[in-house]
Amino acid sequence: MKIYVLDCDEDSCANTAGLLLRYADVELVGRSAEPSSAVGEAAALGPDALFVDARLGAASGLTASERIRGLLPNVRIVYVTASRDYAVAAFEQRAFDYLLKPLNSDRLDRTIGRLRLDCGELRTD
Repeated sequence: MKIYVLDCDEDSCANTAGLLLRYADVELVGRSAEPSSAVGEAAALGPDALFVDARLGAASGLTASERIRGLLPNVRIVYVTASRDYAVAAFEQRAFDYLLKPLNSDRLDRTIGRLRLDCGELRTD
């Protein structure tokens, strides 16, 4: 399963990426701290899932993820954020999941398990 991480906090981005690499079937295809460059990069890489912070400095992770979804309609959006404030808006935009920082490995395991099932159902290869 291919995953792209978008988080403007480099430490948080590295932490999320590191946790995801524990899973043998996860391929981290890219990561970025810049929403403007991440949109095109993620679209070119075609990830199965996007792990994105709801707040990207002055920018909105919700806006960036919607732009990416416009280019990749089947991408699963997993928000990874420190605030519960964006949960309703995230799910209104069809979020796959909403994880709170700091990431909890048990909770991340459940999300990865759900992604495995969902990605497996949609794959044709």
